[in-house]
Amino acid sequence: MRLPTKTRRKTMLLLGASLAVWMGAAQAAAAQAAAGEVEEIVVTARKVTESMQDVPASVSAVTANQLQAAGISNFEHLTATLPNVAMSGGIAGVLQGQVGIRGISTLVRNIGVESGVGFYVDGVYLGRPDNYNQELIDVDRVEVLRGPQGTLFGKNTIAGVFNITTMTPSSVPEGELRVEVGNYDLFRAQGYVMGPLIDGKLSGKLSMGYVTRSGVYEHLSGGQDGDALDLKSYRAQLFFTPTDRTDVVVSLDGLNDRGNPAFFQVTDLAGPGTTNSTIQQNTPHRIDSNRANSLSRDNYGASVTGTYRADIGTVTSVTAYRTSSYDASLDDDQNQVDNLSSDLWSDTTKVFSQELRLAGELGDRANYIVGAYYARQTIKTDRILTIGLGFGIPGDPALTTVGSVKTNSYAAFGNLDYRLTDHLTASLGLRYSKEDKSVTFIQDDRDGIFQLLGLPSLSYADDASDEDVSPTLSLSYKFNDNVMAYGRVARGFKSAAFNVDLVSSTQGLAAGPESATTSEVGIKSDLFDRRMRANVSVFNTRYDDLQVSQLLGTGVSLSNAGKATINGVEVELTGYLTPALRLEASGGYIDATYDKFENCGVPASLGGGSTNCSGNALIAAPEFTFHAAAEYTHPVSLGDLVARVDFSSQSSTDFEATNSKRFESDARSVVDARIGLRTDRWDAFVWGKNLTNEVYETYKDDRSSVGVLRTTAYGEPRTFGVTLTGRF
Repeated sequence: MRLPTKTRRKTMLLLGASLAVWMGAAQAAAAQAAAGEVEEIVVTARKVTESMQDVPASVSAVTANQLQAAGISNFEHLTATLPNVAMSGGIAGVLQGQVGIRGISTLVRNIGVESGVGFYVDGVYLGRPDNYNQELIDVDRVEVLRGPQGTLFGKNTIAGVFNITTMTPSSVPEGELRVEVGNYDLFRAQGYVMGPLIDGKLSGKLSMGYVTRSGVYEHLSGGQDGDALDLKSYRAQLFFTPTDRTDVVVSLDGLNDRGNPAFFQVTDLAGPGTTNSTIQQNTPHRIDSNRANSLSRDNYGASVTGTYRADIGTVTSVTAYRTSSYDASLDDDQNQVDNLSSDLWSDTTKVFSQELRLAGELGDRANYIVGAYYARQTIKTDRILTIGLGFGIPGDPALTTVGSVKTNSYAAFGNLDYRLTDHLTASLGLRYSKEDKSVTFIQDDRDGIFQLLGLPSLSYADDASDEDVSPTLSLSYKFNDNVMAYGRVARGFKSAAFNVDLVSSTQGLAAGPESATTSEVGIKSDLFDRRMRANVSVFNTRYDDLQVSQLLGTGVSLSNAGKATINGVEVELTGYLTPALRLEASGGYIDATYDKFENCGVPASLGGGSTNCSGNALIAAPEFTFHAAAEYTHPVSLGDLVARVDFSSQSSTDFEATNSKRFESDARSVVDARIGLRTDRWDAFVWGKNLTNEVYETYKDDRSSVGVLRTTAYGEPRTFGVTLTGRF
């Protein structure tokens, strides 16, 4: 639901008043505080090393220390702390990565559709969204770049970029081991060790993580509870310095996931139900499946990053190969009935990428970066649905879908920063992109039964070739060393998409490319002798030909919605009211609406067909996001006693374009807390997450063709535990 205009204005005034109160309190505290400064964060948001406060764009950066202080151990928990960032649950969270930045997100449940968010680890594009949901082991920092990043990152960065940097192997021996236990039989271990292998020439690092947990969705008939975790992560790196001008980093990583996901629970089941199905439809975190939900996910990657500091500039080469695959099974009705006796699907992705760039200076006033990029991605999918006796049809009629998508991406890019004066800098970036895609797809209704459910036999082959030029222009003015204002205009592009899923019609098998252009202005400031950091940005996005993928109950629809406009603001505050009390606050507001979306699909449970969704809110685009934290440190004889409270809130979210209340989530507010002892060598903390046991929805959809009129996924209930950390 969109808030009334008057309410929005009041909220924005409240946000501004809060900023003023914060600044006044920080100024008063600064007059008496003798210590406590916000740390400088160095980022590579523009593929060169610079202070986050010097980047003329909206960037959030979370360091390893901040992740540890907040008890954040995985990507999903991280997104809740970032303004105007949202991540859906259900299958979209586990496998399909429906991550939204500034209101732009895509349901990536089939291999022919790409996410609008670029996800990079150590400069390597990760490919498909089933790589997103991972543990954050040996992370040095996470950078979140909001808005199109078409010039320097290019591929599929129409919404923004998650840029994760891991720790570089050190020439000094060091290591860390963190062990966590909690309710629902939680056990998590994460650790790394690094140090010299050949003095002055070669260092190495080995990192590992493992988490296991019982399910948080209770199985009403005694089966395995849903959303159980069983995940292993590991990374090995070598850092080689053959000369004082040359660095080479060789990296290998992997992930093995054998969890038992709930995916969702059914909150509206067609036909007569049992006592358990009634409980499931009315009580959160309950399932009653008689067929297995399962997931076997394996991701592997290898990369070589070479850096040579030549006289003319720094040459960087990033060569990478990644493969990811999963096999999953789902009981769609999540009940003791067999509408479907099997829903099995698997995807396999292979990505090779090569980037080469040169960065340097031109005289005393100009910095530049130029480069070229190539990527080859091959994806295959295989699925089988089998009708069970719940429909009264014997013989296990089956529907199979088999498809593949191949993409070749080419790009050349450049960016120039020119200092017009000692205070004013202009930046101009440009990227030429070309993507060639080909698709083959066969949907086979073996027994002619599934066509009665709206899923006929069909096959097609197609290809597309799209070209784009994405510019970025910014002006930044430094009032002094601690305050900078900027303006920025940037364009992002995403190539054509194909419907390689459960297809109900030969219409809508492809969608054309989409683009977004964002204009923003902002201020970045470190105030009161660096005891407070205040960053503010205001933006407008024009979103053209946006690709919309919807699960409407009788199959998946794919279309270009026309146009959308997104207006918004982000505020991020960090400061010390006293040397012992650190406060953080961030808030985001967006008004994201379809300007033109005339042939908008209507879910089958709402009558089906199509309608005009112009003027409606975008899918998975919460109007407000907010996060605040307070951390108090008090020295004691053994070390420091540390207490921290985090509060995260998000407004209601629409999960389909008609904005029906039926597929809308409620607003949420979640409170986490930690208290413990921190020393130079070890930490011990007691913690709780979602202390009020807030029940909130993270995803909804319609699967009417298999007798499920609405699914709902929920966020995690209250959890608590103990974390012990040792360092050497």
